[in-house]
Amino acid sequence: LPSAAGDGPDVRGLQAEATSPGRLRYQLLVMQNGRNATEFNGRYDLTLSGTLDARPWSLNLPGGAKPLQLKQYARIEGMVEYPEQAVVKTVQVRVMDKAGGLRSTQTLKL
Repeated sequence: LPSAAGDGPDVRGLQAEATSPGRLRYQLLVMQNGRNATEFNGRYDLTLSGTLDARPWSLNLPGGAKPLQLKQYARIEGMVEYPEQAVVKTVQVRVMDKAGGLRSTQTLKL
């Protein structure tokens, strides 16, 4: 589905699953809108949220936001390790431009 904004990248698909206690595998598809899209250079960040020892908990990607470069689309996948006692309830991905401006976001409830 096309983005309402009409320009810039859009997160079209976000999937995540716990492969074992303390490990989460994620995949996402980021697409540019329009046939004449210019190359996008920015970064993406992933945040896990839930509970740890019955308290609210969250974790960002180790090492911070990762670089993202695309012309039409990019498929990204990776693994995130987190404390085995944590219960992950949501996964959020944010796509930002070079200046740090938020361009797209998507949240997945597990």
